[in-house]
Amino acid sequence: MALRSALSLGINLRLVDGRTHYTSKEARSRLWWSIYLLEHQLTSVTGRVSCVSENLSSTPLPVPFEEDDFCKPEVLCLFQDASMRESHLKLTLLQTEEEARSSAEWLLTCEPTPSVFFHCLVDLTSITQAVMNKVYSIQALREPSGRIHPRIRKYGKTLETWLSKLPQAFRFTESHSERFHAPAADDPFQRERICLAFNFYSAKITLCRPCVTHANLKGSTSSQPAKTTHSDLRNEMAVSCLRSACSLTSILPEEPDIHWLVRVSPWWTILHYLMQANTALLLGLSCWSIPELSKDTKPISPATPPINTQTMLKACKKVIRWLHTMSYTNTAARRAFLFCDSFIRRIAPRLGLDLTGLPDGASLPSHTDSIWMMADGPEEIC
Repeated sequence: MALRSALSLGINLRLVDGRTHYTSKEARSRLWWSIYLLEHQLTSVTGRVSCVSENLSSTPLPVPFEEDDFCKPEVLCLFQDASMRESHLKLTLLQTEEEARSSAEWLLTCEPTPSVFFHCLVDLTSITQAVMNKVYSIQALREPSGRIHPRIRKYGKTLETWLSKLPQAFRFTESHSERFHAPAADDPFQRERICLAFNFYSAKITLCRPCVTHANLKGSTSSQPAKTTHSDLRNEMAVSCLRSACSLTSILPEEPDIHWLVRVSPWWTILHYLMQANTALLLGLSCWSIPELSKDTKPISPATPPINTQTMLKACKKVIRWLHTMSYTNTAARRAFLFCDSFIRRIAPRLGLDLTGLPDGASLPSHTDSIWMMADGPEEIC
């Protein structure tokens, strides 16, 4: 309803009216992008088709400055210079390499604030939404794989460009790698880093997930160069998906901690992220020829470990332990745990997987119980 109201009021359109004050224009922009983010999260979690497309909005990215700083000369210059505003507030999705480098240098000069975080999150979400529209749409399903694979690679490069533009205060990866680097406990932007990390790895999984299939992971026996090229690209994207799934799980502490979820993570979508990563990992374990996987997938840098059975199994078991802990206070997490636990125990004997230390569902409360029926009440987890 909020999205439809915003469209009816034209909040999704760039306002060029000279009579409207720049603070009002920026307020409209932030309102639109807030609704956009909410729409994207809801459709991602529920799996429903979004009505948002790249062509729906002409609103520039939100200004990466706090409202209290709008009177500063550098911010006023941005509001008053249309060409500068268009250059600096252009979506990464629409930028050339030169424009991306220029905006990255400009972002480095911005003081780290929640507004910079919002700016970066909106930019990332626009890429993820484009992926969902172009890779998962009905039209995309009807197109040959020869068109989809280059599209996946294109958006993969766009995500890499977004990551390279991220200011140091919000970076969540190791140097020259996409591997997650945990921020210090006293980092003033710990929550923002972790939120961006979840969203980035989720976007990578979403992008490359179509390549993690039984047919792709078993490899191709065709000797034709064109088919070999497509097969290599599929394998490359599949490895990227599994590596991102492992990176996403590495964000979580080794020991499940509900208080950590509430304090520093986007807890309202955490179950979606965990199941997204675990689905990719379970597919990787069950579909890929493990000898080929460990032989062919080399680390892309010394800091990036290869993807193999043990790496995927360790990450998968970690997610299942977290789902088990969350099951005590969340019925949706309980269903997710039972599904993942049943699946991995089914495939473990055939693949020779060691499930030592994996919890089972025997200790969980009945499915008719809920947190509100517990003796200590909901305050127990606060």
